[in-house]
Amino acid sequence: MTIEFWPRRCLTPKPAPKPKKPRTRHPKLPIQVGKAHQKLSQAIICGDDELASFIDAAAKRGLVTGNPDLVRQLRERLDSVMA
Repeated sequence: MTIEFWPRRCLTPKPAPKPKKPRTRHPKLPIQVGKAHQKLSQAIICGDDELASFIDAAAKRGLVTGNPDLVRQLRERLDSVMA
């Protein structure tokens, strides 16, 4: 009859793995007006408040580049969405 010795790490149960948070997807700044419009539409459809506030903050800081008329339209659209 043999006696088996098991290492202690094999006898203790492993802790349950913690679920990872999903990575937030933000575009690199500065962004073009067209991409900002697309991301705002995505945020509206998906109901993603964080992405909408990110685009709003980028627009307020002047980090959205492109045609000034389109930037003005984006800011008006952002004001109506964020209200």
